[in-house]
Parts: sequence; C-alpha cells; structure tokens
Amino acid sequence: MGRRILSLLLALTAGMGLAACGQTQSPAEGQETAAPEAQNSALLIAYAPETEGDPVAQAATLLAETLGGDVVEMGQEGDLTPSDYEFVLLGFAAADNALPTAVEPFLDTYDFGARTLYPFVLGTGNDEASLLAALSQHQPGALLGEPALLFTPETEEAAITQWAQSLPLRDGGPAPEGGTGNTVATAQVTPHAQQVLYLWEEGNAPAVTEYTVNNGSYSDDPDFRPYLTTFPVPEGTAVKGAVLICPGGAFQFRSDQPEGVAVAQALSARGYQSFVVDYRLRPYTQQEGALDLARAVRFVRAHAEDYGIDPADIAVMGFSAGGILSGEMLLHFDGTVNGTALDPDYVPDALDQVSADGAACGMIYAFYGRLSVGTTDVDLLRSGSLPPTFYCYGTRDPFYRQFLANADAAEAAGVSVERLQLDGMPHGFGAQGDWIPTYDQWLTTVFSQTS
Repeated sequence: MGRRILSLLLALTAGMGLAACGQTQSPAEGQETAAPEAQNSALLIAYAPETEGDPVAQAATLLAETLGGDVVEMGQEGDLTPSDYEFVLLGFAAADNALPTAVEPFLDTYDFGARTLYPFVLGTGNDEASLLAALSQHQPGALLGEPALLFTPETEEAAITQWAQSLPLRDGGPAPEGGTGNTVATAQVTPHAQQVLYLWEEGNAPAVTEYTVNNGSYSDDPDFRPYLTTFPVPEGTAVKGAVLICPGGAFQFRSDQPEGVAVAQALSARGYQSFVVDYRLRPYTQQEGALDLARAVRFVRAHAEDYGIDPADIAVMGFSAGGILSGEMLLHFDGTVNGTALDPDYVPDALDQVSADGAACGMIYAFYGRLSVGTTDVDLLRSGSLPPTFYCYGTRDPFYRQFLANADAAEAAGVSVERLQLDGMPHGFGAQGDWIPTYDQWLTTVFSQTS
C-alpha cells in the first residue's frame, strides 16, 4: 500500500536555494539542484507552507526529487530571477479556491510572463478552473498549465509522483532520427504517418549569429537544428488545407505542448495537415527564426500533392513570440526570398525555388512587430502585402491594447482582419478558450477564396 503524504519523512535540502542573476528580458543561467537522476534547471518549485513539515512542503520536496529543479519557500526566496525558468510549480493550501496570503504578494512581486504555471494545491472545495483563474489575476502574462494537482493529507505519494511525471516539461516530441533522409530536402514524405524532419542540411542553415558555447543562458545548445513535426489529418477526414504552427516562449524557449502539439492535434482532427515548427531561439535573431518558418512553408508547398492540399491553401500561425515570428516571415522572408538575403554564405537549393507565401496568418495573442512591441507602422504593413489575418486575444492580456492597435494598423494597411476577443481571458491560453472552431470557420472561408 502506498505511503501517504503525511507519512513522508522528507527534509528540504539546503542545496535547493536559488542563485539568481540577470534581467527578466534576458535568459540567465539556470540552477541545477536536487534529484541527481532528474535534474531540470528550467523548473522552479515555489511553495507556501502552512507549518514546518506540512503536506505542501513535503509535496514540494517529493516533486523536486522526481523532477529536479529549484525549490523555494514563498517569502524566503531571496533574489529570484524568473527568466531562469520555463516552468513554475506553485504549491499552497487553499479552501474554496481562495489564494492564501503568502501567494498573492509572491505573484505580484515576480513576473512569470511566458512561463507555464502548474499549481499543486492542498485542501478541499477547490477546482482546477477556478484556481487557474485566480492565479491568472496576478499573472495575466503566464501560460496556465493543466492538469493541476489537487490533493489532501490522505493523497498517496505515488499519485503525486505520477502527476509530476505526467507534466509536459520540455516535451516537444521526438527529435529527427539520425542518418540520411531526415531533412525536408531529402526525406521521403509519409503523409499518413507522423514525421520529424530537420529544416536545413547540416552546416547550411543561414545565420548571422555565431553561437558555439552555451554558458547556461540559452534553452538550446549550439548543436540544435531547427525541425518540424507533422500531424497528419486522420484517415476518413476530409483535408481542408495546411497550417504551420509556431509555439511561443519569448524567443527564450518554445511552449511546444500547450501551443504546439495540442493545437496541431485539434486542427488535424478538423481536416488541416498540421506542422509544428521548432525554430531557432536566442541567441539567434528573429530574422533567423523566420527563415526556419519560411523553409517549412516551402517544404509543405513542395509536397502539396502528397498531403492532398491545394498549394495555395497554406496558413501560418503563432502564439505570442511565435506569432511575431510568423509576421516577420510574411513581411520580409516570404515569396522566393531565400537565406542569402541574410547570410551571403548560405548555399540555396531546389527548395528555395518554391514560394514561402502564406494564404493566411493566425496571430494568437500576438502581433506584427517584435517582442513586446506591436507595430502601428501602416506603411510597413502595407509593404508586406500581408494575407488575411486572424487575431485572437483575451481582455486580461497585458498586451491587449497593443493587439487592438496592431489590428487597427493592419486594417488601415488594407489587410483583411478578423478579430476574436475572449472576455476575461489572460495571455497564454494555448488551445483553451474554445477559439479553434471560430478559427476553423474563418480559415475555411479564406481557403475557399484562394482556390
């Protein structure tokens, strides 16, 4: 019979304190501590204990032993740098979804924008949706992770461990296989089976950034190669077109699961051949990442017949920074603009002769512009000959007014704009919010006009 949480004889280790440095807008060195077999420097476990050694503190220690990461007690955190982390597990006791007094000042002090929050909550009368809504009141820029862990003093240790192991931390799916034939230029396409393919031939990715050593500041190591993952339309479902999806993450990381995989699965079920693009992050530039997306579009268009789509019916979309990346590509790197526009040493290939145009753009809590700054330059937007654009955003998003202003500027530039406002919704809702059916209807209409 499993041990119960009150019987856990776990002590918080002194070595789990935080050593923080850097600024919120720049990634800083993550701290690896705790579990020797499950280290995760991108994970912060912050908890508010009721009493010393109580179930919340014991759960925090168990989670650290299972997942690794840094553990900090709220109110005793010292110097904390949110930019060190990609995921934050928040532990506290609550009744009827009311946040305890220690949690609110912690959330109001630190900005966890673009980070994914997973609560683990002790008590009764709580439900996941209400707790996430309460947290988002203080962190409207954060992604809300599901599932939450709701537990009691009688919850077995195994159940907490199982929850921890189920969390999609850094789960972007499988990487491309080694060997030959694993790139978009060399692979044999299997339209009914998932594939994971590198976007560039090894040693020939257009770049202006020299990145050779990761001192802990970056999510990807220097040997990272951008790739795409296919999510085929299920057999028996009519194919409507293709969508390329760029997860967000402030160009520091990619929120592949909530803003990539979950969305691709939902769209493929509705008839869209879907592709998640794992583009280059910092220290690479927005422009280098945009070329990754353009390469992915060229691949899909080159194999339109294989995927059963009209080559004109290809859309790009992105979440937060992923939407900004999509806009950068459509403004500057679509058509037959290839990597030599950025890197004169890049050697073009046959795929570069295929257009990277997109028939539509999905800006999901995103805008045309750069990180945190939506453009209102009508002339710039007009110069891009931008396709119809779907804006979807929540009224409690910190960038709400920028979404409105950017959409207004796009309309003034002659872009066909569709807006879906989700009242009361914060930033980072991913596939939640029931916006996908509306996006599906809009995209079906757009594709009908391109044929």
